[in-house]
Amino acid sequence: MSDDATAAAPGAPMPDLALVSTHGEQTTLHAELAGRPAVLYFHRSSTCPVCAAHARALQAMRADGRLGERALLLVVPGGADEAAHVARRHRLLDERVVWASGTGHAEAGFGRFLALQHSGVLLVSRAGTVEYRRSAAVPVQSFEERELREALAAHAGGR
Repeated sequence: MSDDATAAAPGAPMPDLALVSTHGEQTTLHAELAGRPAVLYFHRSSTCPVCAAHARALQAMRADGRLGERALLLVVPGGADEAAHVARRHRLLDERVVWASGTGHAEAGFGRFLALQHSGVLLVSRAGTVEYRRSAAVPVQSFEERELREALAAHAGGR
């Protein structure tokens, strides 16, 4: 796991990010989750092929029940067009999975290194606290399925 401090640390509250749907609908992260535990994946960009591969892996984990009762949200920087681009790339995703955060990646603690937007995965509890994080400036290091499965087991139920 990356040791950088680019994402909220475990135990910290998850910020209530402003989100935009693929159709331009505006909401907030907390309103969308409505007290459900979640897996959040923050894309580097809507066109990042590595982020797309991570999104497919997370979608497969959701489809076969490995995420348990956790919601899955894919969050891209930018607006509705970027969210729609990601939704089109992953035709199996329902529309409530893909959101854009505008500049919310920074609010969630995902910084930039030179020109690279950090990407990563967070587990968020029902109470809205971060249970696990993995983040990196290089997308190939922002998701590791085995590590996520271990975190899911350690935080079963998303208390």
